[in-house]
Amino acid sequence: MTEVIQPKTVSSLVTEFLDQPPSCLEFCPKDPNYFVVGTYLLQEHKEPAEEKKSGEGEEEGDEGTAPSSVKQTKTGSLQLWHLDITAPKLQHKQTVPLSHAVFDLKFHPFRHHILGIAGSNGSISIYSVLSEDGNNYNIGIQHIWTTSAEHANNSTLYFTWFPQDWFPLQTSPYTDGFAASFANGTTRIYLLDAERENRHDIAQNKGNYNFIVKEHLPERRKNIEPWFIALAKYRNPSVMGGSESFMFTGDDMGNLWTQSFTYPEDRNSSGDLEEDFMICDYRDTDDEGLRHTAGVTAILPLPTVGMVKKMPILLTGSYDEYIRVYHATFRGAILAQKRLGGGVWRLQLIGDPTTTHTTTGASTITEVQFLVLASCMHAGTRIVKVNWKRPQVGANELGSWDIEILAQFTENESMNYASGIWKGGETSATTGRELVGVSSSFYDKRLCLWKIQI
Repeated sequence: MTEVIQPKTVSSLVTEFLDQPPSCLEFCPKDPNYFVVGTYLLQEHKEPAEEKKSGEGEEEGDEGTAPSSVKQTKTGSLQLWHLDITAPKLQHKQTVPLSHAVFDLKFHPFRHHILGIAGSNGSISIYSVLSEDGNNYNIGIQHIWTTSAEHANNSTLYFTWFPQDWFPLQTSPYTDGFAASFANGTTRIYLLDAERENRHDIAQNKGNYNFIVKEHLPERRKNIEPWFIALAKYRNPSVMGGSESFMFTGDDMGNLWTQSFTYPEDRNSSGDLEEDFMICDYRDTDDEGLRHTAGVTAILPLPTVGMVKKMPILLTGSYDEYIRVYHATFRGAILAQKRLGGGVWRLQLIGDPTTTHTTTGASTITEVQFLVLASCMHAGTRIVKVNWKRPQVGANELGSWDIEILAQFTENESMNYASGIWKGGETSATTGRELVGVSSSFYDKRLCLWKIQI
């Protein structure tokens, strides 16, 4: 019988309290000692009852007033914090008040000072986290631009940048962009269409630029919240250009939707991004909620894995408290799963995966190990190890997958929607090293610094 190893329990080194509930956070790639917290404050105001006009809607016992109503307002902020690991100390540096709440925030994958946020009013905003004079002590959050909010009650739920060269047209110039999901069920891909002679930088609010939007809203998905979008690009020798770009969407009904885009072999780029994108070959599959028993709230494409049996392998998180290794086939397949004890709201890779090869006789087994940070709503934070073993010669083999909980942080007194690992110490997914992390707690507005040897 295999011995079950209990996860280590982490204790906080420092606890600070915010003025508003934290909904998301991320460490700054440009300077890992800083991190940005997004907040979400919901306030309710009871509006006084209005006098009715004579004879309007009167019934026996009617006192002549309309019932009072409750009005909700959502506001928020971006907060810049500094981590001093030697002290240890968390120090608040700046607050940018916002007229809307922040659902999500993401730093640009290679323009590391650029930050995008999803607003509760349906907007998407771009900020920089940078020092104007080059002094690291003067780093601040600065607004660059904001897309117009089409409908204030159609919140932007999630935001993610294009990975580098995600745009599928090999013959087109590189273009920047992002994807976002909205409360009415819409997912949108935004392409930055620059002037041809002036390659526009998304980080600059200068010159002419236009966002071309490709929108997806199947009839049966109306008003089903798509909580998460992930973008990834995979090598695929069987298609034009040798690669295939994917968008994965998870929604409130437990559906995981896989879409892919490749350029048709018999067409050349027109040089017009909108036209080029519209003629991409397009695949669309949906597992119809067969693999998750509640909403899909996190999707993490696994680096180095590539496509296996012509489809990607992902990690997923769900309200049903499970983390899963998911093969994105036509109806989806679960390769491994583990209950983490709380709704798995966010998943984040810690460092780079490690690969080892073990030879026994004539056979060689390849093992890939991933470390993952999971924010688990009412259950706190988990550090998870995911192992993948398969024969080296079996490049198209699914192999065997295993999930193990290494550590847990449970000092939160309410929902843990966001956690982060200090990038100053992470290198690869090896055990036997120290991790430094920050976890948040929503209703009690708590921010905790912790570290652990794994």
